[in-house]
Amino acid sequence: MIEPSLRDRLDHHIIAAQARLYRAVAGGSFEITSHWARGFSGLQIPTFNIFLPLTDEGLTDESLADTAAFFSSRETVYAIELVHDRFPHGPDYLSQRRYQPLPPQPAMYSAAPLQNAHLNPAVTVERVATVPGLTALCSLLYAVFDFPLADLIKLYSTAHFKEDLKNTIRHYLAFVDEKPVGAGTIICINGAASIWNLCTLDEYRRQGIATTLLQRMLDDAAENGYELTMLYATPLAYHLFNKMGFGLFAQRQWFLPPELNYEEE
Repeated sequence: MIEPSLRDRLDHHIIAAQARLYRAVAGGSFEITSHWARGFSGLQIPTFNIFLPLTDEGLTDESLADTAAFFSSRETVYAIELVHDRFPHGPDYLSQRRYQPLPPQPAMYSAAPLQNAHLNPAVTVERVATVPGLTALCSLLYAVFDFPLADLIKLYSTAHFKEDLKNTIRHYLAFVDEKPVGAGTIICINGAASIWNLCTLDEYRRQGIATTLLQRMLDDAAENGYELTMLYATPLAYHLFNKMGFGLFAQRQWFLPPELNYEEE
């Protein structure tokens, strides 16, 4: 059971981290009200244009209709981001309205150093600080997640090198024989750090690369006073991170709106 004070800290961190990333995109925005939050990036990736209910008043037919109108007027695809613990009825509610669920994603947390971490001494980890580094980062994310490369370049731009952002949003690359084979982003804000898009090329998996990369990211965060950490895992990776000391914080799930489903049909 998570202490209420810790849960409150992580809840505030999640919103702050998303807001920081969205507002760093040219033309991006992140609006927060007492009942919902809404992030607009303008990218053609549904999970990077999100509506996030925060209370029962934020998940209604009216709020869903307003959300559809908001993104439709901007000709942008979007998704509803739902935290299961906050809305146990949410998946059924959205399913009844023909929203299409994507696989749930465990959100995990830790306030201690990694346990049982098998590091690979052949891996070199570098923090991204140049345009070629950002290009390599985007290429890796494209190869692993199949996100549109043009959108990734807009999302992970040189704006992240600005003084007011570089100590908040940090990107890392893992190298084997000078080849970039792994990548990850950490966002440090509101007393916590969260790991985004930690990945390894298929042919380099199960070699301790992601673990070595994660260790470096957490070490850097801890040196700057961020010892409370969150990461977003896949169901397959849940047991790996659990062995390292991460516990389950919540299940996060995205739902695609009916109008997007019709386009795909």
